[in-house]
Amino acid sequence: MLAFSRLSSLAVPVLALAVAGAGTQSAALAAGAPSQASGTLIPKVKPATANDLDFRPGTLRLVTDADSGARFWVFTYTIANKTGKTQRFSPRFELLMGDGTILEAGRDVPVEAGRRVLRSVGSDQALDQFQIMGEILDGEANAREGVVVWPAKGDSKEMTLFVAGMSSAFDRVKDPATGKDTTIRRSWSRQYSVPGAPDPRVASEASFDPIKDAWLMR
Repeated sequence: MLAFSRLSSLAVPVLALAVAGAGTQSAALAAGAPSQASGTLIPKVKPATANDLDFRPGTLRLVTDADSGARFWVFTYTIANKTGKTQRFSPRFELLMGDGTILEAGRDVPVEAGRRVLRSVGSDQALDQFQIMGEILDGEANAREGVVVWPAKGDSKEMTLFVAGMSSAFDRVKDPATGKDTTIRRSWSRQYSVPGAPDPRVASEASFDPIKDAWLMR
């Protein structure tokens, strides 16, 4: 982002924020409810700054690569700049699985398999997480379509998606484990689930409750 806006009112232990998306805690954090882990009252995240990008989530699907037989989680989205000036987009996507496994977008995804999955799910204009990085010009005409890929690992009965990079809001807090200052950023989260055993022959779309979508600092 070009212009950063500091949120000075947060003084929350960073470890409590980092696990905010597990189970139902992400919704509690956004509502200012006590954290189950620490009992600390988590304040509501402030509204978006004037420099925040317009993030539009698409679908999260479990897809099988026909060539390798490997399975991947694929998330689609659109990012647009309505701020009136050029902004930089450097996103970070993480999936927290029900068993505690954390998947980082692109890690352990074979290059060719990732390309095949992107072509099968995204449009001709869709960009992967690296291609989409960089400056985005102002205006709807300059909106970009993105596709994110993770290897299918962990328990998918409950999942939480964390997305950072479209908001310039941040704060500095002390990590209680190390005593060092660390940066936390405004992130969007959504809770997903895939009940039962997905059929590997077809793409399975994860379901979600939009009421539980939350903005949080982590």
